[in-house]
Amino acid sequence: MLFFNYEEYKIVVYAVSGLIFLLYLFLYRRKAAWLKAFGQKSFINRFSRIPKIYRNILKGMSISAACCVLSLVVLQPKWQTTHDQYEKEGLEIVFVLDVSISMLAEDVKPNRLQRAKMEIANLVHGLEEDRVGLVVFAARAFSLLPYPTNDYDRVFLRILNMVNENYVRFVPYGTNIGNAFILAMNSFSKDKAKKVMILLTDGEEQIITRSQVAEAVKLLLERRDIAIYVVGIGDTKKASPIPRRDKDGNIAGYEVTEDGETIYTKPNPAFLREIADVVGGTYQHDATGDELKHIFGQVIEKHKNIIGVEKKTIIRDVSQYFLGGALALLALYFIL
Repeated sequence: MLFFNYEEYKIVVYAVSGLIFLLYLFLYRRKAAWLKAFGQKSFINRFSRIPKIYRNILKGMSISAACCVLSLVVLQPKWQTTHDQYEKEGLEIVFVLDVSISMLAEDVKPNRLQRAKMEIANLVHGLEEDRVGLVVFAARAFSLLPYPTNDYDRVFLRILNMVNENYVRFVPYGTNIGNAFILAMNSFSKDKAKKVMILLTDGEEQIITRSQVAEAVKLLLERRDIAIYVVGIGDTKKASPIPRRDKDGNIAGYEVTEDGETIYTKPNPAFLREIADVVGGTYQHDATGDELKHIFGQVIEKHKNIIGVEKKTIIRDVSQYFLGGALALLALYFIL
């Protein structure tokens, strides 16, 4: 809806614009009468560029409309829109991020770890009134936040950025998913807010057997109301080497075993699906990293409850459109 900050002066603008149009017609009639008195009008029209009657009327309308629109700019035109804004219940979300050496494989660009971090950061940028936590794990799990926070930029994202290749090479090698589950569940607060855990890993379990992981997680889940999502990342069809990079970021070689053989890594979706089934969670896999944003969005929207509806009014300044219209009308005036 269009309105003006100084609505009471609109009638003055319209009246003045009408007077400008009438004044233009009056001056045209006066000029025509003067030409008629000067000599034969048809002869003058033949050898001059005097506009015809309909063109003069259009020129008068153009100049008066341009003046009108320019005057309306002074009245500060605004455009108001109103829409329903849904108030949604805040969630507690704990991200459980695999930082084992296999997450440096580059079957997902730029690599599995960096792509997971990028999509987590993109999701967090769109959150409101939700609290987020972060647990990382390799051979052991570590909670990088003492409690979930809603300070996304100064706390969560800064800590997330600290998880890089140097960090991966510092922590003990391995992928202890069982330990990560237990620590992540203890990271949630005792508030009644809905709780969601999102675990991102390539699923290469190396330390604890599947049965031990399943039993440990199952016992703990019986006492907690936590929605668990296991998200696998990496190409499940082709094994990938793990590059080592120099200070300039160039590949200097690949990770090797003690016998000097290149280490290849391939996600294990069957294991992750089994774990998700045991804990009553949901498993999804993204082989390229392109689906992580969609997966995260689905998870959040599924658990967001609408607790109220509020009318939100947005007011925008539209003076630039009026100025553009006035310039167009002036251009038409000079063209005619």
